[in-house]
Amino acid sequence: MHYTGASDSNKPLFISSATTEEIIQHREQVRRSQNPCPVRICPKCHEKSDFFIRYDKKNRKFRVVIEQVIHVVLGLLTCWKCPECGKCFMGYPPFAMPYKRYTIPTICAFSQRYVENDAMTYRNLIEETPLLSSTCPEWELNHSTIHRWISTLGGLNTTMSKSQDFILQTEPASTLCRDLAGLTVLARKYLSESRKSLLLACRRLMEIEKHFFRLFGVSIFHQLATDCSYG
Repeated sequence: MHYTGASDSNKPLFISSATTEEIIQHREQVRRSQNPCPVRICPKCHEKSDFFIRYDKKNRKFRVVIEQVIHVVLGLLTCWKCPECGKCFMGYPPFAMPYKRYTIPTICAFSQRYVENDAMTYRNLIEETPLLSSTCPEWELNHSTIHRWISTLGGLNTTMSKSQDFILQTEPASTLCRDLAGLTVLARKYLSESRKSLLLACRRLMEIEKHFFRLFGVSIFHQLATDCSYG
């Protein structure tokens, strides 16, 4: 995630997105049946297998951000079938998340900026970093979308727990637990305890992501979140 200097209000604060090339490359791999299954454990029956079966292909329109302008890029996702339980599930590449049109870098960048900045509001974030479309005004990013993104990220409890375990197993002297314990959410950002919990969980996930990437060189969304079925 990359930000320009926040002191200059004329600069775009946000320049993070999956690239058109990434999506097209993955689309062609799916078209040629060359993409490996992104999971090792079935998200339906939780059995491990090396022989998940390609069942179908599904189109997905991704919203890619280029210089704060939204472009729609057609992608392809593979639907896999588990040989153990016979149920099907969707496979997601590292830049995609279930039910989301924007890519993971965009989702995380906006969510992180909101939860880590006590003074930030959803509307201010949109005003400071508008994402516009030259063709379809309804594609322009809305503050309610960021609210939903944070709800999704804050609900990834299994992903958060497993990634934290991996970090502590690899680096027992890590300051992660202390860092997480010190995180707070400003009271004016929530009206209920359930929303407070989601905001705090999202902020903790973003902190875990920093430690995880520093330690392993990949995002938790590269493999781990997929293995955890985005739970």
